[in-house]
Amino acid sequence: MVFSELKNPVFYRKTLHIMVPVMLQSLISVGVNFLDNIMIGRLGQTAISGVSLSTQFFTIFLFIFMGIGSGANVIASQYWGAKRYDSMKVIAATVLRIAVVVSAAFLAVTVAFPRAILRIYTDNEGIIDAGFGYLRLLGCTFLFNGLCTTVTTLLRSTGHVKVPLISSIVAFFLNLFFNWVFIFGKFGAPALGVIGAAVGTVIARTFEFLFICGYFVLFEKNFGFRLKHAFLRDRALARQYVRFSLPVMISDTLLGVGLSLTGVIVGHMSEEFITAHSIVNSGNHLITVTNTAMAAASGVIIGNTIGEGNKERAYREGVAYIVIAVALGAVYSLIIFALKGPYLTLYTVSDEARAVCMELFRYLIWFSPLEMLAYCVSKGVLRGSGDTRFLMVADIILLWAFSLPLGYLAAHVWKLAPFWVYFFLKLEYAGKGLLCTVRFLSKKGIKVVG
Repeated sequence: MVFSELKNPVFYRKTLHIMVPVMLQSLISVGVNFLDNIMIGRLGQTAISGVSLSTQFFTIFLFIFMGIGSGANVIASQYWGAKRYDSMKVIAATVLRIAVVVSAAFLAVTVAFPRAILRIYTDNEGIIDAGFGYLRLLGCTFLFNGLCTTVTTLLRSTGHVKVPLISSIVAFFLNLFFNWVFIFGKFGAPALGVIGAAVGTVIARTFEFLFICGYFVLFEKNFGFRLKHAFLRDRALARQYVRFSLPVMISDTLLGVGLSLTGVIVGHMSEEFITAHSIVNSGNHLITVTNTAMAAASGVIIGNTIGEGNKERAYREGVAYIVIAVALGAVYSLIIFALKGPYLTLYTVSDEARAVCMELFRYLIWFSPLEMLAYCVSKGVLRGSGDTRFLMVADIILLWAFSLPLGYLAAHVWKLAPFWVYFFLKLEYAGKGLLCTVRFLSKKGIKVVG
């Protein structure tokens, strides 16, 4: 009975309705970063390292907005299932005001202090010189990026995924074209190198903002949100948002800061390790876009089911997602094993950096099933269930008490091989996958909003 959803075609249709567009959108987004990495890789190891460390600060920004949006998603998806449409407008207004303030603050800091930010991650002046201009221009996209991320998450809470997908497809080609033009100086444009990649990103993010946010406030019907609703307030709903969303925001913010500190640990290692870390992560993100899509689909569907008042079905759906996540993780292990060699031929790097890459890939071959499980259960199943406080505690303990300290010791005190440095830096995934699965199976994590 507990595995009955695995045989339910309706369950798969609902999952694929959300998962496929989100997966394609994530694939496009990751694909842009992947192609950036390939193009910049032609400029040498220092250029790759400079861009890689520049994006570490963006990681903090991205995870904060994952928290802001995911917190709203927990509530909005249950409200959608319960048909509380007016309350959804208030939640949207609240989260968008927060998004404007936070993204504007990040924009100001990044544009004003790009070199100071990069010095947090590395003391290599060559890498700082390669990355600071890229980071400054990337900062100009933060306001647009923050609002787009928030609106996209709100749209997903009602199963509305086509518009973000269309936007990402167009933005992908814009980014690819203008990167090629400005990195290498085509059609009479100056050859800007690393800066050219940032110019392409600014153009693509500007388009996404106009397309997604314009649609949301002019045409979207599920929320029915318009500019006149931007200052809607309701104290009871605000308290509810804080209750369920604050743990998510704290969790994702600390997770983003923690992952950024991973960049600090890596940034003070050899240039070969920095380069290998960037190359391997770029490839890994490309083939594991299903992690994000599965988390998005499971969170929305389970949230909708709980909003409809059917906790037992929500539990069965969660069990089904756990089984599927482990199976997909095993498939990814096989893909990485088969493609790691051909993938490395795309980069112009030293033999030492190539050897480090192979060690990091070895970790992914063994642990991809647990990473997939961690994403699906923590970012999807438990969040959709409303168990946000437990997730906050789990994130804080696993990352800050285990992964970061042990990763630092492995890299800078024990001087372990690259495989073990990577293992300890990513230790939280294995722990989170197992811990969150046990939590959900205990049935203690299913909570009703409001």
